[in-house]
Amino acid sequence: MNKKLITLAMASVLAVTAGCATSGGRDYSDSLYLRGQFAWWDALPEYKVKQVEDGLYRTEVELKADGQPYEFKFGDANWSSGTNCGYLSEEDKDVELNKPVKANCSAVFENFRFTPPETSTYGFYFDTRGETPEVYIKNTK
Repeated sequence: MNKKLITLAMASVLAVTAGCATSGGRDYSDSLYLRGQFAWWDALPEYKVKQVEDGLYRTEVELKADGQPYEFKFGDANWSSGTNCGYLSEEDKDVELNKPVKANCSAVFENFRFTPPETSTYGFYFDTRGETPEVYIKNTK
C-alpha cells in the first residue's frame, strides 16, 4: 500500500511540474498578448499575437534604443496561470536578437528583458512547436 501511495504521489508531482514549462499545444491566437513596459503592462489589442504558423505566434512593437532594457512577457488579459509566460531560468532572462530563449507559462515575476540595439519595429515571437515554449525577437527591417 505504501509503494502505491508513493508511486501515485510521484506521478502527481511529475504531472504538475511537467505542465509548468510546456504550453500543451493550445491555440493562443485568441488570448495571448505581448505585455510590457512599452504598454504599461496592459493587454492592448495592437499587441495581441497572431498565428503565423502552427504553434508560432507573432506581434510587433516599435521600441526606442535608449540603452535601457524593456521588460516584457506574453500573457492573457487576466495573467492566468498557463498563459503568463516569462523566462524559464536566469539564463533565459535577457533576450538577444534572433536567439531563442525558453519560456515558462506559469511564471509570476520572471519578466524577459530586451535592450534594442537601434530604434526600430521588432517582431516578438512565441513558439510552442517544441517541448518547451520559446521566445525570440527579430528586427522587422
